[in-house]
Amino acid sequence: MAKRKSITSLFNRDDLSSWNFIIFLTLAFILLILVLSAMNKVSFDLRSRAGYMCPQLSLPRPEDCRGQWVYKQDNGGCPGFLCVAPTAAPKKK
Repeated sequence: MAKRKSITSLFNRDDLSSWNFIIFLTLAFILLILVLSAMNKVSFDLRSRAGYMCPQLSLPRPEDCRGQWVYKQDNGGCPGFLCVAPTAAPKKK
């Protein structure tokens, strides 16, 4: 009668090598998530610096400007509030 081969260890070398691919895919997926989340922040920052995205507009406080607030576009083309200083009236002699 043929002798049966007994397995003394819990894991064979072949069993562990089959898990390498699954571990690799898991780590690659985690790395992909990290890179995509970092690139989302970078692309938002680059778009706003390049003028493709305007910042969120909020109402200014009246005490921050001595003159009056004027709603118009800035140099980048984004709408905003600009402070216009009061012009001095010419003095009469």
